[in-house]
Amino acid sequence: MPAKEASPFAQALDRRVQEGAAGALYERLADNKVRCYACAHRCLILDGLRGICKVRYNQGGTLMVPHGYVGALQCDPTEKKPFFHAFPGSDALTFGMLGCDLHCSYCFTGDVRVATTRGSISFERLWNEFLPDLSHDPCIRRPAGSLTAIADDGGPADIRVIFRHSYKGEVIRVAASALEPFEATPDHPVLATRRPGLDDPGFVPAGELTNTHFLVTPLIPAEEVLLVPARRHAVQDVSGTASYREPQEAVRLLSYAPILETTRRSFEGFVYNLETGGRHTYLANFAAVHNCQNWQTSQALRDPGALGEPMDVSPQQLVDIAERHGAKLVATSYNEPLITSEWAVDVFKQARERGFTTAYISNGNATREVLEYIRPWTDLYKIDLKSFRDKNYRMLGGKLENIVNGVRMVHEMGFWLEIVTLIIPGFNDSDEELTDIARFLAGISPDIPWHVTAFHKDYKMQDPDNTTPQTLLRAAAIGEAEGLRYIYAGNLPGRVGRYEDTRCPDCQATLIRRFGYRILEDRLSGRGRCHRCDQAIPGVWLKEGGQ
Repeated sequence: MPAKEASPFAQALDRRVQEGAAGALYERLADNKVRCYACAHRCLILDGLRGICKVRYNQGGTLMVPHGYVGALQCDPTEKKPFFHAFPGSDALTFGMLGCDLHCSYCFTGDVRVATTRGSISFERLWNEFLPDLSHDPCIRRPAGSLTAIADDGGPADIRVIFRHSYKGEVIRVAASALEPFEATPDHPVLATRRPGLDDPGFVPAGELTNTHFLVTPLIPAEEVLLVPARRHAVQDVSGTASYREPQEAVRLLSYAPILETTRRSFEGFVYNLETGGRHTYLANFAAVHNCQNWQTSQALRDPGALGEPMDVSPQQLVDIAERHGAKLVATSYNEPLITSEWAVDVFKQARERGFTTAYISNGNATREVLEYIRPWTDLYKIDLKSFRDKNYRMLGGKLENIVNGVRMVHEMGFWLEIVTLIIPGFNDSDEELTDIARFLAGISPDIPWHVTAFHKDYKMQDPDNTTPQTLLRAAAIGEAEGLRYIYAGNLPGRVGRYEDTRCPDCQATLIRRFGYRILEDRLSGRGRCHRCDQAIPGVWLKEGGQ
């Protein structure tokens, strides 16, 4: 039988499985348990349950894994992956399945209350009042009608979904002046600042809050006073007095509640979270907090409306498609391909036989076992290095150490490696963090191409500003100062100057000119060397005659 918590959508995927690579990507243990090695979580999976990725599950002591379908398929420029040192101007047939191994772990205990248009309501009560989800997933419920929470700016935030999960681990109790204490998992982001009125508030994991922080809550308009308990009036700003904005004011006014203490305890039971619209924030015991930002990725198997029906296809059919489109590469991406490596290898075996180069587009949360499994059939590897701060990765359900080890192993094992960092204002754009990333990469090899790309707002993530060209140019300059020889600024065609081009690090001759993903001039393919000084340029280049 498939895994017990499978929804109808998951059951559709469970019909498209085969046994995983026993001895390579999973180990059988006593009592029908299995240990999975497809990603750095190394999940211990009990019989009838799923791993963190939700697509690898234990059926009677056998690990079942995705096979025989694609959830996404596209033939587009290799530069879009992005690989800038592999077959310039070529196309890559890129396929993906479903599931991800990085997830938010933002949750509260059931007694914590959410500020709503119906008053202050506990998570436990919301759960009991909401209706089961149409997917029959026992972890999700939805409101029977519309219900609006209060966002971090005092505005409306429609409640879309409530989550409830079993949790065993540490919770953090945060007690602040004039606010009801709350308990949250250590990674839950809470809006806080150390210098009210001087520094902009930022989201801090609950486990990192101390009595040097102030919790932040909006000053709610007078007509909404009934939404919050009377004790809200005791919330003071840094001057020790509370003031309230008039209803017509559009300015975001904030109150600051000094943290009195934080304590930790062990917890076993249900924890809760919301998915909200708008700013994707809400008030938990009237402290501003963030909801999960990984809805579409992490909930793909819980929300049948998130994605269409997977398309059945064979490895041979995929390679046939690549040939018809004249692609040079066959790549796996869209979801996290590490967790579907058995399928990727089956496709790549067919692709290699017909002369294709193969590629992984991954988050880098790898184990040595999975890299050794895919290495004989995989040529190129792109890793998204999202941050160089462990707290940021823990907010995504991962660990920086695992990603760093993944980058090192990919390079040591001889894959052609390129690194991408999406620069997000306020998240990873400080000079210090960018320097740490560049120094780390240069310490492995100064020849690793580093792509710094621009963040653009979308409906799932509206809080940070769009990344400016100046920020990308600053990141590129930092990379050069740390000794990286090939740095590219992406997503802003025509606005980042020479950082769209491949240049010789010795004589600075322009070898490949680009505008976005378009190749305007290529004086490198065919030889793989600088046409001016004959310096060898590392990469995977087209040979003479286009082979």
